[in-house]
Amino acid sequence: MNYLAHLLLAENHAASRVGNLLGDFVPGRPESLRGDFPDAVLNGIIRHRAIDRFTDSHRITNSLKACISPGRRRFAGAITDIFHDHFLTRHWADHCPWPLGEFTAACNAALTAHRDFLPPELADSLDERIADNWLGRYGTDEGLEQVFQRMAARSPAFAPLRDAVADLIASRAVFEAAFHEFFPDLRRWVQSLGPEADAWI
Repeated sequence: MNYLAHLLLAENHAASRVGNLLGDFVPGRPESLRGDFPDAVLNGIIRHRAIDRFTDSHRITNSLKACISPGRRRFAGAITDIFHDHFLTRHWADHCPWPLGEFTAACNAALTAHRDFLPPELADSLDERIADNWLGRYGTDEGLEQVFQRMAARSPAFAPLRDAVADLIASRAVFEAAFHEFFPDLRRWVQSLGPEADAWI
């Protein structure tokens, strides 16, 4: 899943939200990270990675690969994750009682308060990301286009991502139906895992 979904699936406290976001930024096995992060942050990192494994192996994720253009298909997982955030944003009220702006403000505040635990890649760009509404921009095609263009600019190898929003436009109904089926399934599975503090058991 992408940033917004991971933050929503975190427990309702700042350390969990930070950990559930950091799963995309911090390499290494959890055992090697002990001592680098508070336990509550580390438990969130573990939960993030469990969610990614569930998502990557889910039948719906696999079925959506056929909707990604062949030239971008090696990025199908990342593209689909971002499309899920698109539909999560558009149907936010169905999944969270907080208004989206209040939720993203709380997440940004959590990251700012825990800046010392963020890798330089994120810590150095956090203020710019917040000013750019990085967590709330997924709900429009224009916002998605900007997200993909920034990803494409990171490396020539990522150039095919520049036009990835075209895959959404071509198969919007398929991706939206898949989100409505997949995301509740994911939430039920996350609830079945129990508290993040049990992650090491």
